[in-house]
Amino acid sequence: MILTKARLLAKRVSRLPGLQRPIATAWNTYEHVLFSYHIRRNLREGDRVAEIDPLRIFWIAPNDVKARSGESFDFLSDTGKIVDGRWDLDHGPEVTDSNLYSWFEKRFDDGCSWEETERYNDGVKKVRQGQSKRYATVDQYKNKLHSYDRMYEEFKQGNYRLQSELADDQTVGASGDGGRALFPSLTDHTLMRHEIAVNVGRDGRLLWNDGRHRLFLALIAGLDEIPVRIVVRHAEWQQLRNEIARTVDEAVEAGISTEIREHTSEVLCEKLDDICFGLDHPDLDIIFQRRLSGEEL
Repeated sequence: MILTKARLLAKRVSRLPGLQRPIATAWNTYEHVLFSYHIRRNLREGDRVAEIDPLRIFWIAPNDVKARSGESFDFLSDTGKIVDGRWDLDHGPEVTDSNLYSWFEKRFDDGCSWEETERYNDGVKKVRQGQSKRYATVDQYKNKLHSYDRMYEEFKQGNYRLQSELADDQTVGASGDGGRALFPSLTDHTLMRHEIAVNVGRDGRLLWNDGRHRLFLALIAGLDEIPVRIVVRHAEWQQLRNEIARTVDEAVEAGISTEIREHTSEVLCEKLDDICFGLDHPDLDIIFQRRLSGEEL
């Protein structure tokens, strides 16, 4: 709640002449520090035979993300965590059943203007009554909708730009929308914090956690793949990753130099039966990439 109010205040102050860029940069610096601190802290916890790279970007098909995570994890401070519980089983609605997805469909599939939709009018009303958690003025709200229009057109052309690429176009985003911090040479590696964020359930299911607007627009525009990063992994999923890592290491030590994937699949066949995407799961495939190529974090 405090963070939401602070971001809204920053958006109000940034309306003053000459303050938008320094305030956005200051906010991005704060996010970088928060993100970096929590990554280091979270990676010290739990059993991680199979390494976790919180900065790793995976390219997946948009429709591989079927539903919302049952628990909403903070996309900054929870990155790198391993969490047990039912949050992956008691997941939220399917992506295509969400109200936001339906709103985007009306705009981009049915051709309605924003102003013709009830959600738009409700949004304007909240801003004017000071009840919006994201926008300080109606103009800020409208500008955000226009950005969705531009994003959709880019996606329709097959152009999905990474956060690092967006940071190069000299456009200053609003506080909380990502972008460069102070000392870019030291902080640009965390620009990816604003990529679409997913959580991984015990069976490998990908559940969206943050970045739903880009995810929904990518689906509606028909993109083949999108970049995502992983925030939280279920404890049982990490246990499987650890077993796979141990199996690969043992195979290498035993001198098995080829068909290690097939060997791993045979050894862990029962545990892999109900896993989404099998060993082709991006969070499992990376284990083979690292161990067989000598890649280091």
